[in-house]
Amino acid sequence: MMTKGAWISTAVCAVLLSAGCGGSTSDTKATSAGPAPSTPRDQLVLAAAEFPADTTPLDLPPDKLRSSVSDLGDAMANSTVTPADCKQPQVDLAALSNDLIGSSAVAAATTEDMTVYVEFVANKLADTRTMAATNEKCAALTSASTVNGQHIDTVVKMERLPSPNALSGVQTLAYRATSTSTVSDTKPQTRTSYQAWATLRGMTVGVRAAALAGTPDQAEFEKLFTDAVQKVRTAQ
Repeated sequence: MMTKGAWISTAVCAVLLSAGCGGSTSDTKATSAGPAPSTPRDQLVLAAAEFPADTTPLDLPPDKLRSSVSDLGDAMANSTVTPADCKQPQVDLAALSNDLIGSSAVAAATTEDMTVYVEFVANKLADTRTMAATNEKCAALTSASTVNGQHIDTVVKMERLPSPNALSGVQTLAYRATSTSTVSDTKPQTRTSYQAWATLRGMTVGVRAAALAGTPDQAEFEKLFTDAVQKVRTAQ
């Protein structure tokens, strides 16, 4: 069984891994016009009171995040991935994400039943066009690995979601991700998460909601994402 600490690290790193897809493109810059905020980056992430009710803030030291991202990258590098050409992009994301963490302010919170909400604001533009192309190409993939003598099979499916109406004019990218994992001969476990990114004012905002059991509330996630983007959009 995954411990609470391990689950939180995995949930936090997932949004950072997905967001590190390369540098900015000309199309991204064109739709992210506007001067960068003068407000300090650490003040652009959501405050504890702005996260969903009944959540507790999480302390996320950058060095711990870097270590967790590296561990996830190593795990993918040692896995068998189908389609095979979807493996290297995932490995590359781990390396890119370590650099992204150094340019990000991160805020997170969790509920008692371990639904984890994560937000980051980076001083870089994520290449959302490449990200979308990769997720379209690898909308469904499987991975097989052995960890501590246990064989783990995972099937991941990505479904693109529409942008919230309130974020019209902002370049966004949002997905519902469903993963089903089987450890050795145990019963398969399916988890659904939501993740979204926005590029604006020379910055990237990323938000993720993931639950250890069940499915996070989609409306709650969309509100959190909207609030996170609007905070950067309207900042001085």
